[in-house]
Amino acid sequence: MKGEGRLLAIPSGVDDFREIREGGYYFVDKSELVSDIVNDKSKVFLFTRPRRFGKSLNLSMIDAFFNLEYKGNKWFDGLKVNSHPEVEKHRNAYPVIILNMKDLFVSRRDMFLPMFKGMLSRTFRPFEYLKTSDKVSESLRDLYLGKDPVYFEDARALDSIPALCQMLEQHHGVKPIVLIDEYDNPINNAFNKDTYDYVVGFIREFYSLVLKSNPHMSFAVVTGVMQIAKESIFSGLNNLRVDNVFSKKFDERYGFTEPEVKDLCSYYGHPEKFEEAKEWYNGYRFGNADIYNPWSLLTYIYNDFEPGTYWADTSGNDILDVLLENADKDTNSVLVALGNGQAVVKGINPTVAMEDVGKKPTATYSIMAVAGYLNAVPKGDNDYRLSIPNREMYKVFYDKVIDSVWRFDKDLFKPLFDSMENADVPKMEESLFMLFSKNFPDILLKDEADYRLVLATIALGRGGRYDVGIEREAGNGRADIIMRRNDPRYPNIVVELKKSRSKTDIFNTMEKEARKALTQIKTKEYYLGMKGKTYLYGVCFQNKKAKVLFEEMDL
Repeated sequence: MKGEGRLLAIPSGVDDFREIREGGYYFVDKSELVSDIVNDKSKVFLFTRPRRFGKSLNLSMIDAFFNLEYKGNKWFDGLKVNSHPEVEKHRNAYPVIILNMKDLFVSRRDMFLPMFKGMLSRTFRPFEYLKTSDKVSESLRDLYLGKDPVYFEDARALDSIPALCQMLEQHHGVKPIVLIDEYDNPINNAFNKDTYDYVVGFIREFYSLVLKSNPHMSFAVVTGVMQIAKESIFSGLNNLRVDNVFSKKFDERYGFTEPEVKDLCSYYGHPEKFEEAKEWYNGYRFGNADIYNPWSLLTYIYNDFEPGTYWADTSGNDILDVLLENADKDTNSVLVALGNGQAVVKGINPTVAMEDVGKKPTATYSIMAVAGYLNAVPKGDNDYRLSIPNREMYKVFYDKVIDSVWRFDKDLFKPLFDSMENADVPKMEESLFMLFSKNFPDILLKDEADYRLVLATIALGRGGRYDVGIEREAGNGRADIIMRRNDPRYPNIVVELKKSRSKTDIFNTMEKEARKALTQIKTKEYYLGMKGKTYLYGVCFQNKKAKVLFEEMDL
């Protein structure tokens, strides 16, 4: 391989195995996935992982190993798969069909079939040699090779891949392998659009013909983000091996393990950066393996070990946006608690019923777990311990919650928290009034919990300066909002909230309730364990108006 005598290049954004092995790039060796597949002997493998966790690269590696087109290559020299002699007879022994569903974005129904047939055209292109093969039946050649697939009738488009499998088997004398990348992408892109039912119906029938009713296929490997459930995409499929973020058999084959990350940091001259890399990009649990985000880790190294929210800058997830926009009050509370660093035990399901998206909290937590926004560790009986995996995801999570759960005017955040950090009570009262009057109708502000949820959500944005807690046990009770400083330049902040329902003598009543809140902080010693300058705020709300009382302590 190229690169000997100098540092190998970082394959940030490169997902072609052949390019990595020939182009002098660093390769984290996942080649034993090949021997895993050979020894498992399943007919269809479905691997679901979050986006940018190595699915396309692994599929490219599988193609490179099995595809007879690449006989004699040296791409696997020195890799772990060579310690498995049982796979040798399979090396470059099969024709391979690759279906790339990544680019099937569906905005209108009339655009789906042309795009789908265009994908088929690209799939057929490497097999032009079948047109002149005397081993392929003439009727198949006429039907499927006589014209470009972009001109296929709908029925011919549906059964084109089984026909291609049959022609390849006739020509080579061996059944081909089928690889499908991002199988769920068309379904996800059609979600919440009037094209959805049509796309799901078409894709279901297409996959059924390719994977279920296809006697001319050796085996298939399918990748995606989610395991679609009730749409029955894979219903009735025998010998299907599903491997998701909770499965154990292939748990280390996607994403980076801790030893692999240590090797990367050392290879590029900064072993001391490992702890920072761990803080920012570790925290995922796949099966029994602790996993780092590979996209973010490689981009972090590429950018001279400068941490950032690199995964967040890649493509988003429309389904997650719908989930957050339709989250109810209880779900919002859970999301804020997660954002404040708490772990929450909830029931989730690794299979996703699209009809439940935006309706059931279980769907919210399930999709956030399989899509990489949450880490989920099994607790038994379909309950999982949910948490935000790492520092990068805290920032991503905050932006998602703020943008999708609440539609805030963010320009109001900074004056509010500046006033809290500067003990500027008049400015704090003004900022609270502006925040609630510009963003919330009275009907959404029914009790203290509503105000607490809003303020705690916004406080997540101070996560770099503070460890923010909502209704967290402190002293001799549970404080509404606690902001423990991470930086000695800022004060600790404790906030207790009250809501006044008085219709008369509003000013005195609000002050009385604010005094009660401040007294509660001191009586129950919510500040225990804090060190240094600490600000206590007793706050009473009357609709949009706020009365704030303040006291400073030096602990």
